[in-house]
Amino acid sequence: MIKKLTLIAILAISSFAMDYNLKATKIATNVFMFNGVNEVVTAQNGGNIANTFWVKTKNHFVVIDSGASYQYAKQAHDAMKKIANLPIKFVVNTHMHDDHWMGNNYYKELNIPIYATALQQKTFKIGGKTRIMNKLKSNDLKGTKIVTIDKLVNKNFSVTVDGDKFEFILFPYPAHTKEDFIVNYNNGEVLFSGDLLFSQRITSIRDGSIEGSLKTLKFMRELNPKVWANGHGKFTDKTALIHMENYLGDLKKAAMDAIEEDLGLDEFVKNADFSKYKDMKLFKQLNSANLDNAFREYEFFEEE
Repeated sequence: MIKKLTLIAILAISSFAMDYNLKATKIATNVFMFNGVNEVVTAQNGGNIANTFWVKTKNHFVVIDSGASYQYAKQAHDAMKKIANLPIKFVVNTHMHDDHWMGNNYYKELNIPIYATALQQKTFKIGGKTRIMNKLKSNDLKGTKIVTIDKLVNKNFSVTVDGDKFEFILFPYPAHTKEDFIVNYNNGEVLFSGDLLFSQRITSIRDGSIEGSLKTLKFMRELNPKVWANGHGKFTDKTALIHMENYLGDLKKAAMDAIEEDLGLDEFVKNADFSKYKDMKLFKQLNSANLDNAFREYEFFEEE
């Protein structure tokens, strides 16, 4: 009898989706952040590794990245209703990596338009699966699926909501991915960078370009926003910008020096000293791959 009751209790607990325990942090007057953990995607963290943001205009919310799953999006919305029960004007997906947008279907069911890149639409087909969908438990994936994009971000444009300006700036070259954009809110009040900026942890350049990333960082530095809304990490000042400039700049210099010295790829990756970054989260998981990508990018590179 005890074993039977224990089994029933286990089954009852497992039938509930993950509680993401989301707590909104105000990072600007009308801007709120849900801060993801600095980890790789696992079933245990439910894919909650990225930051997502909510902007409160006079009569609406605008959502910047929908998060890791349908359940995440629903729980974020429930949390924001306690701050203000306003309709959502639209949802933005800053780039193609799925930790930022697998909550789309929750908003799709509410008939809220989704803005995203053509690359995201092209890469992820309706009915297909993503990395997160292969990692999370089935209960935590309830309602999570790939849905159509309503508005393609394929050029620069602005959208005004209740007098607040959202400026979409698309980069016509690879950076973090092969197609990234930023959203400049109210002329530099907040800059939503997506994964062009990381703080507290190492970035991954597997889908993009160091050179393009450095070019984009220079552009964002010149915008000089009051608040930096980064794709990962808790800092909203220039911390992420400085870290990214230093780390990507060091990758470039190390790779170009190694190529100049006729070092082979394997020798370079094995011996490059990046120990000053060893305390950053995910250093062990990502740094060697970044060194490999850096060498390949700069092997036949010619400075403009």
